[in-house]
Amino acid sequence: MSTTRFILEDIARRMPAGIIPDGYSVETLSDAQLQDIVVANAIGVPMTFPLYLKVEGGDWWLLPYEPQITLQGTNIIVKKQVSKGSVRGTIKERWSQGDYQVNISGILIGTGEYPSADVKRLRSFCEAGRVLVKSPLLEIFSISQVVIESWNIPFTSGVANQAYSIAALSDDIYKLLLRKEDLKQI
Repeated sequence: MSTTRFILEDIARRMPAGIIPDGYSVETLSDAQLQDIVVANAIGVPMTFPLYLKVEGGDWWLLPYEPQITLQGTNIIVKKQVSKGSVRGTIKERWSQGDYQVNISGILIGTGEYPSADVKRLRSFCEAGRVLVKSPLLEIFSISQVVIESWNIPFTSGVANQAYSIAALSDDIYKLLLRKEDLKQI
């Protein structure tokens, strides 16, 4: 057994339940399957929540160093103030769930020089109308695409480093034109 295989098996054994497909054990997985399960960053450190980005017609891009992903959800509540006698407060007429706010922050690191290729690639995602995303955390909340509201490329210490932060909103696919059959399902 190679050292790489041993390391991958060790990491895979410590992964959360459900990562390894049903009916398989760590020992029965091929090297390629183990590498797919144990995603590592650019310096070989296993990632807990790797983030992949894709624009329509493009390829998936794994951000090279695991970014920090922050989610914030909201509920939209319509409140009515009605004279109710001795009861206080408002009547909550209806509510719906708002978009998730997805904040992504990380760093791009070059090999001795500024990571201009990675910064250009990140810019192409930031300026796209819609970005497909894959991350274990986002999958828990059924987020598969986002729209990017704003991004920040701040001053970063070090010639070979560039920090970034992205503010995005979850984006679901909506069916705006309904047929009679669609209405029967509602």
